[in-house]
Amino acid sequence: MLINKIKQDNRTLRPEIQKWGCYFFCLHYYTRLFKKREFNAYDINTAYYRFIGLGYIKSNCFIINPCMILNYYEIRSSVRYESLNYLGAANEFEISEVKIDKVNGYH
Repeated sequence: MLINKIKQDNRTLRPEIQKWGCYFFCLHYYTRLFKKREFNAYDINTAYYRFIGLGYIKSNCFIINPCMILNYYEIRSSVRYESLNYLGAANEFEISEVKIDKVNGYH
């Protein structure tokens, strides 16, 4: 099953990815869009271990360095935090973080 068809609760994904991997998953979705590279659940699980080993993410899928993950796939990027009302430019994409009441962590 390809990444545009995989849901985060897919049982073949690592439990950590199922629970906390929305940002990690999103970076791979954008990689698919920009590089026309397809990922399946096995590829996502392999990338999870690779990026833990490289120090780009923590085992709970906390992203330490999103630019290095994208750079691994040859996507040159920079990251910055913007205000809530920021509107991205035509050559930018946005990944938002949200806090859901009564749910641990951020998504």
